[in-house]
Amino acid sequence: MDPRLQRALERWALTDPRSLAGDAGTRQYFRVGHPQLGTVLVVLHPLDTAEKTDDSYFEFRALQAYLDPLLRVPTIIQCDDDDRCLLVEDLGDTTLERRLVEHPEEEVTWARQAGYLLATLAGPLTLGAPGHTFFMNRAFDQAKFEFEWDHCRQNFFQDFLQREPPRWLDRMMEDVHASLETRAHFFVHRDFHVRNLMVHGDRLVAIDFQDARRGAATYDLASLLYDAYWDWSKEAGRVLVAPLQAELGWNQEALLEELNLSALQRSLKALGTFGHQLVHRRKAHFASAVPRTLRHLRSHFQRMNHQDGVLASEHLLRLAEDRLLKG
Repeated sequence: MDPRLQRALERWALTDPRSLAGDAGTRQYFRVGHPQLGTVLVVLHPLDTAEKTDDSYFEFRALQAYLDPLLRVPTIIQCDDDDRCLLVEDLGDTTLERRLVEHPEEEVTWARQAGYLLATLAGPLTLGAPGHTFFMNRAFDQAKFEFEWDHCRQNFFQDFLQREPPRWLDRMMEDVHASLETRAHFFVHRDFHVRNLMVHGDRLVAIDFQDARRGAATYDLASLLYDAYWDWSKEAGRVLVAPLQAELGWNQEALLEELNLSALQRSLKALGTFGHQLVHRRKAHFASAVPRTLRHLRSHFQRMNHQDGVLASEHLLRLAEDRLLKG
Protein backbone atom coordinates (compact mmCIF):
# COMPACT_ATOMS: atom_id res chain seq x y z
CA MET A 1 0.00 0.00 0.00
CA ASP A 2 1.19 3.52 -0.79
CA PRO A 3 2.50 5.00 2.50
CA ARG A 4 0.56 8.21 1.84
CA LEU A 5 -2.67 6.23 1.52
CA GLN A 6 -1.88 4.37 4.74
CA ARG A 7 -1.34 7.66 6.56
CA ALA A 8 -4.63 9.03 5.20
CA LEU A 9 -6.54 5.97 6.41
CA GLU A 10 -5.10 6.36 9.89
CA ARG A 11 -5.37 10.16 10.04
CA TRP A 12 -9.03 10.35 9.02
CA ALA A 13 -10.27 6.98 10.33
CA LEU A 14 -10.99 5.67 6.83
CA THR A 15 -11.58 2.05 5.86
CA ASP A 16 -11.79 -0.36 2.93
CA PRO A 17 -9.69 1.44 0.26
CA ARG A 18 -10.53 0.47 -3.34
CA SER A 19 -8.45 1.73 -6.21
CA LEU A 20 -10.36 3.53 -8.99
CA ALA A 21 -9.39 3.94 -12.62
CA GLY A 22 -7.64 7.27 -12.96
CA ASP A 23 -7.74 9.85 -15.71
CA ALA A 24 -5.04 10.55 -18.29
CA GLY A 25 -2.88 12.16 -15.59
CA THR A 26 -0.80 10.66 -12.79
CA ARG A 27 -3.18 11.23 -9.90
CA GLN A 28 -4.30 8.16 -7.93
CA TYR A 29 -7.90 7.74 -6.75
CA PHE A 30 -9.25 5.51 -3.98
CA ARG A 31 -12.82 5.11 -2.76
CA VAL A 32 -12.82 4.64 1.00
CA GLY A 33 -15.28 4.26 3.84
CA HIS A 34 -15.83 7.34 6.02
CA PRO A 35 -17.31 7.12 9.56
CA GLN A 36 -19.90 9.86 8.92
CA LEU A 37 -20.16 10.35 5.15
CA GLY A 38 -20.45 6.79 3.86
CA THR A 39 -17.86 6.84 1.09
CA VAL A 40 -15.42 9.53 0.01
CA LEU A 41 -12.40 9.68 -2.30
CA VAL A 42 -8.74 9.88 -1.39
CA VAL A 43 -6.84 11.62 -4.18
CA LEU A 44 -3.04 11.37 -4.19
CA HIS A 45 -1.39 14.01 -6.35
CA PRO A 46 2.14 13.48 -7.66
CA LEU A 47 5.00 14.65 -5.47
CA ASP A 48 7.88 16.85 -6.52
CA THR A 49 10.88 15.08 -8.01
CA ALA A 50 14.50 16.16 -8.36
CA GLU A 51 13.77 16.95 -12.01
CA LYS A 52 10.38 18.60 -11.73
CA THR A 53 8.18 20.53 -9.34
CA ASP A 54 4.54 19.40 -9.61
CA ASP A 55 2.03 22.07 -8.64
CA SER A 56 -1.15 20.19 -9.60
CA TYR A 57 -2.19 19.64 -5.98
CA PHE A 58 -2.01 23.33 -5.02
CA GLU A 59 -3.51 24.40 -8.33
CA PHE A 60 -6.45 22.05 -7.79
CA ARG A 61 -7.08 23.53 -4.36
CA ALA A 62 -6.87 27.12 -5.59
CA LEU A 63 -9.10 26.49 -8.60
CA GLN A 64 -11.64 24.57 -6.52
CA ALA A 65 -11.95 27.60 -4.22
CA TYR A 66 -12.34 29.96 -7.20
CA LEU A 67 -14.88 27.85 -9.11
CA ASP A 68 -17.04 26.60 -6.25
CA PRO A 69 -19.28 29.67 -5.81
CA LEU A 70 -20.36 29.65 -9.47
CA LEU A 71 -19.66 26.18 -10.89
CA ARG A 72 -20.52 22.94 -9.11
CA VAL A 73 -17.21 21.15 -8.40
CA PRO A 74 -16.26 18.40 -5.92
CA THR A 75 -16.13 19.50 -2.29
CA ILE A 76 -12.77 19.15 -0.52
CA ILE A 77 -13.40 17.63 2.91
CA GLN A 78 -9.84 17.36 4.27
CA CYS A 79 -6.35 17.94 2.97
CA ASP A 80 -2.74 17.17 3.83
CA ASP A 81 -0.30 19.45 2.05
CA ASP A 82 2.82 17.47 2.97
CA ASP A 83 1.46 14.29 1.41
CA ARG A 84 -0.32 16.12 -1.45
CA CYS A 85 -3.40 14.19 -0.36
CA LEU A 86 -7.04 15.29 -0.58
CA LEU A 87 -10.18 13.82 0.89
CA VAL A 88 -12.88 14.68 -1.63
CA GLU A 89 -16.64 14.28 -1.96
CA ASP A 90 -17.66 11.00 -3.64
CA LEU A 91 -19.82 11.89 -6.64
CA GLY A 92 -20.46 8.27 -7.58
CA ASP A 93 -19.65 6.64 -10.90
CA THR A 94 -22.17 8.25 -13.23
CA THR A 95 -20.36 10.41 -15.73
CA LEU A 96 -22.41 12.36 -18.25
CA GLU A 97 -21.22 9.83 -20.81
CA ARG A 98 -22.71 6.95 -18.84
CA ARG A 99 -25.95 8.83 -18.17
CA LEU A 100 -26.39 9.60 -21.87
CA VAL A 101 -25.73 5.97 -22.84
CA GLU A 102 -28.28 4.73 -20.30
CA HIS A 103 -30.85 7.52 -20.89
CA PRO A 104 -30.40 8.97 -24.40
CA GLU A 105 -33.86 10.52 -24.14
CA GLU A 106 -32.39 12.99 -21.60
CA GLU A 107 -29.77 14.29 -24.01
CA VAL A 108 -31.30 17.74 -24.64
CA THR A 109 -31.90 18.28 -20.91
CA TRP A 110 -28.26 17.64 -20.06
CA ALA A 111 -27.05 19.59 -23.10
CA ARG A 112 -28.99 22.61 -21.87
CA GLN A 113 -27.36 22.38 -18.43
CA ALA A 114 -23.90 21.88 -19.95
CA GLY A 115 -24.49 24.89 -22.20
CA TYR A 116 -25.09 27.10 -19.19
CA LEU A 117 -21.87 25.83 -17.62
CA LEU A 118 -20.03 26.87 -20.80
CA ALA A 119 -21.58 30.33 -20.59
CA THR A 120 -20.53 30.57 -16.93
CA LEU A 121 -16.93 29.72 -17.79
CA ALA A 122 -16.72 32.29 -20.59
CA GLY A 123 -18.82 34.89 -18.77
CA PRO A 124 -18.75 35.38 -14.97
CA LEU A 125 -15.69 33.20 -14.35
CA THR A 126 -13.72 35.07 -17.00
CA LEU A 127 -14.85 38.51 -15.84
CA GLY A 128 -14.16 37.67 -12.20
CA ALA A 129 -10.69 36.20 -12.71
CA PRO A 130 -7.91 38.48 -11.43
CA GLY A 131 -5.30 38.96 -14.13
CA HIS A 132 -2.39 37.97 -11.86
CA THR A 133 -3.71 34.48 -11.03
CA PHE A 134 -1.67 31.50 -12.18
CA PHE A 135 -4.48 30.17 -14.36
CA MET A 136 -4.94 33.43 -16.25
CA ASN A 137 -1.18 33.97 -16.55
CA ARG A 138 -0.78 30.67 -18.39
CA ALA A 139 -2.41 30.74 -21.79
CA PHE A 140 -2.92 28.90 -25.01
CA ASP A 141 -0.04 30.66 -26.72
CA GLN A 142 2.27 29.62 -29.55
CA ALA A 143 4.54 27.65 -27.23
CA LYS A 144 1.60 25.65 -25.81
CA PHE A 145 0.07 25.03 -29.22
CA GLU A 146 3.41 23.93 -30.68
CA PHE A 147 3.94 21.57 -27.75
CA GLU A 148 0.51 19.98 -28.29
CA TRP A 149 1.02 19.69 -32.05
CA ASP A 150 4.45 18.09 -31.52
CA HIS A 151 2.84 15.70 -29.04
CA CYS A 152 0.21 14.78 -31.65
CA ARG A 153 2.79 14.38 -34.39
CA GLN A 154 4.90 12.06 -32.22
CA ASN A 155 2.28 10.04 -30.35
CA PHE A 156 -0.57 9.81 -32.86
CA PHE A 157 1.06 10.02 -36.27
CA GLN A 158 4.49 8.48 -35.68
CA ASP A 159 3.91 6.07 -32.77
CA PHE A 160 0.29 5.02 -33.32
CA LEU A 161 -0.17 5.28 -37.09
CA GLN A 162 3.54 4.98 -37.94
CA ARG A 163 3.09 7.76 -40.48
CA GLU A 164 4.18 11.38 -40.80
CA PRO A 165 1.47 14.07 -40.96
CA PRO A 166 1.05 15.79 -44.34
CA ARG A 167 3.28 18.84 -44.73
CA TRP A 168 0.36 21.09 -45.59
CA LEU A 169 -1.12 20.29 -42.17
CA ASP A 170 2.03 21.58 -40.47
CA ARG A 171 1.68 24.87 -42.33
CA MET A 172 -2.04 25.08 -41.68
CA MET A 173 -1.62 24.54 -37.95
CA GLU A 174 0.88 27.40 -37.77
CA ASP A 175 -1.85 29.72 -39.07
CA VAL A 176 -4.50 28.21 -36.77
CA HIS A 177 -2.25 28.61 -33.73
CA ALA A 178 -1.41 32.20 -34.61
CA SER A 179 -5.08 33.10 -34.89
CA LEU A 180 -6.12 31.30 -31.69
CA GLU A 181 -3.33 32.93 -29.69
CA THR A 182 -4.81 36.37 -30.42
CA ARG A 183 -8.20 35.16 -29.14
CA ALA A 184 -6.99 33.80 -25.77
CA HIS A 185 -8.91 36.11 -23.43
CA PHE A 186 -11.27 33.70 -21.65
CA PHE A 187 -11.14 31.32 -18.69
CA VAL A 188 -11.27 27.77 -20.08
CA HIS A 189 -11.62 24.46 -18.23
CA ARG A 190 -9.32 22.95 -20.86
CA ASP A 191 -10.72 19.36 -20.75
CA PHE A 192 -14.47 19.86 -20.81
CA HIS A 193 -16.06 16.64 -22.06
CA VAL A 194 -18.64 14.03 -21.03
CA ARG A 195 -16.15 12.00 -18.97
CA ASN A 196 -15.22 15.09 -16.93
CA LEU A 197 -18.82 15.99 -16.11
CA MET A 198 -20.40 13.91 -13.36
CA VAL A 199 -24.15 13.54 -12.92
CA HIS A 200 -24.93 14.02 -9.23
CA GLY A 201 -28.65 14.06 -8.55
CA ASP A 202 -30.11 16.49 -11.08
CA ARG A 203 -26.91 18.52 -11.51
CA LEU A 204 -23.69 18.36 -13.48
CA VAL A 205 -20.42 18.58 -11.55
CA ALA A 206 -17.20 19.54 -13.33
CA ILE A 207 -14.05 17.59 -12.46
CA ASP A 208 -10.43 17.49 -13.70
CA PHE A 209 -10.15 21.27 -13.99
CA GLN A 210 -6.63 21.75 -12.60
CA ASP A 211 -5.20 22.56 -16.05
CA ALA A 212 -7.51 25.56 -16.56
CA ARG A 213 -5.95 28.48 -18.40
CA ARG A 214 -6.69 31.44 -20.64
CA GLY A 215 -7.88 30.55 -24.13
CA ALA A 216 -10.36 31.23 -26.90
CA ALA A 217 -14.02 31.64 -25.97
CA THR A 218 -14.99 28.57 -28.01
CA TYR A 219 -12.30 26.17 -26.72
CA ASP A 220 -14.47 24.38 -24.14
CA LEU A 221 -17.44 24.40 -26.52
CA ALA A 222 -15.29 22.65 -29.14
CA SER A 223 -14.24 20.05 -26.54
CA LEU A 224 -17.83 19.18 -25.68
CA LEU A 225 -19.66 19.74 -28.96
CA TYR A 226 -17.12 17.55 -30.81
CA ASP A 227 -16.65 15.20 -27.89
CA ALA A 228 -14.41 12.18 -28.33
CA TYR A 229 -16.82 10.05 -26.26
CA TRP A 230 -20.28 11.09 -27.42
CA ASP A 231 -22.04 12.16 -30.64
CA TRP A 232 -24.56 14.90 -29.90
CA SER A 233 -27.74 15.12 -31.93
CA LYS A 234 -28.29 18.28 -33.98
CA GLU A 235 -30.94 19.51 -31.55
CA ALA A 236 -28.69 18.93 -28.52
CA GLY A 237 -25.83 20.65 -30.35
CA ARG A 238 -27.93 23.77 -30.89
CA VAL A 239 -28.89 23.74 -27.21
CA LEU A 240 -25.22 23.46 -26.21
CA VAL A 241 -24.19 26.42 -28.35
CA ALA A 242 -27.03 28.85 -27.55
CA PRO A 243 -26.10 29.99 -23.99
CA LEU A 244 -22.47 30.69 -24.92
CA GLN A 245 -23.44 32.58 -28.05
CA ALA A 246 -25.89 34.67 -26.02
CA GLU A 247 -23.24 35.33 -23.35
CA LEU A 248 -20.70 36.46 -25.95
CA GLY A 249 -23.19 38.42 -28.05
CA TRP A 250 -21.60 37.06 -31.24
CA ASN A 251 -23.42 36.43 -34.48
CA GLN A 252 -23.44 32.96 -36.01
CA GLU A 253 -20.67 33.71 -38.50
CA ALA A 254 -18.24 35.00 -35.87
CA LEU A 255 -18.93 32.07 -33.57
CA LEU A 256 -18.47 29.44 -36.28
CA GLU A 257 -15.28 31.06 -37.56
CA GLU A 258 -13.56 30.71 -34.21
CA LEU A 259 -15.25 27.40 -33.34
CA ASN A 260 -13.79 25.77 -36.46
CA LEU A 261 -10.28 26.85 -35.44
CA SER A 262 -10.74 25.69 -31.84
CA ALA A 263 -12.25 22.39 -32.96
CA LEU A 264 -9.44 21.63 -35.38
CA GLN A 265 -6.73 22.32 -32.80
CA ARG A 266 -8.59 20.51 -30.02
CA SER A 267 -9.26 17.36 -32.08
CA LEU A 268 -5.60 17.04 -33.05
CA LYS A 269 -4.53 17.62 -29.46
CA ALA A 270 -6.91 14.87 -28.34
CA LEU A 271 -5.53 12.44 -30.94
CA GLY A 272 -2.07 13.00 -29.49
CA THR A 273 -3.37 12.12 -26.04
CA PHE A 274 -5.13 8.99 -27.29
CA GLY A 275 -2.07 7.84 -29.19
CA HIS A 276 0.05 8.20 -26.07
CA GLN A 277 -2.47 6.40 -23.86
CA LEU A 278 -2.87 3.51 -26.31
CA VAL A 279 0.76 3.00 -27.32
CA HIS A 280 2.73 3.93 -24.23
CA ARG A 281 0.31 3.36 -21.35
CA ARG A 282 -1.74 0.50 -22.83
CA LYS A 283 -5.06 2.06 -21.79
CA ALA A 284 -7.48 0.38 -24.18
CA HIS A 285 -10.54 2.33 -22.99
CA PHE A 286 -9.36 5.24 -25.15
CA ALA A 287 -9.58 3.14 -28.35
CA SER A 288 -13.16 4.02 -29.31
CA ALA A 289 -12.34 7.74 -29.06
CA VAL A 290 -9.91 7.64 -31.98
CA PRO A 291 -12.35 6.91 -34.86
CA ARG A 292 -14.91 9.34 -33.46
CA THR A 293 -12.30 12.10 -33.18
CA LEU A 294 -11.14 11.45 -36.75
CA ARG A 295 -14.74 11.71 -37.95
CA HIS A 296 -14.97 15.03 -36.11
CA LEU A 297 -11.73 16.10 -37.80
CA ARG A 298 -13.23 15.28 -41.18
CA SER A 299 -16.32 17.37 -40.35
CA HIS A 300 -14.11 20.33 -39.35
CA PHE A 301 -12.43 20.24 -42.76
CA GLN A 302 -15.81 19.86 -44.48
CA ARG A 303 -17.11 23.02 -42.78
CA MET A 304 -13.93 24.80 -43.85
CA ASN A 305 -14.32 23.54 -47.45
CA HIS A 306 -10.81 22.08 -47.23
CA GLN A 307 -10.92 19.09 -49.59
CA ASP A 308 -7.35 17.95 -48.89
CA GLY A 309 -8.24 17.83 -45.22
CA VAL A 310 -11.41 15.81 -45.87
CA LEU A 311 -9.50 13.24 -47.95
CA ALA A 312 -6.64 13.07 -45.45
CA SER A 313 -9.09 12.55 -42.56
CA GLU A 314 -10.78 9.68 -44.39
CA HIS A 315 -7.38 8.09 -45.03
CA LEU A 316 -6.33 8.53 -41.40
CA LEU A 317 -9.61 7.00 -40.26
CA ARG A 318 -8.99 3.85 -42.35
CA LEU A 319 -5.42 3.59 -41.04
CA ALA A 320 -6.54 4.04 -37.44
CA GLU A 321 -9.32 1.45 -37.69
CA ASP A 322 -6.79 -0.97 -39.18
CA ARG A 323 -4.33 -0.29 -36.38
CA LEU A 324 -7.00 -0.77 -33.70
CA LEU A 325 -8.12 -4.07 -35.23
CA LYS A 326 -4.54 -5.31 -35.11
CA GLY A 327 -4.43 -4.62 -31.43
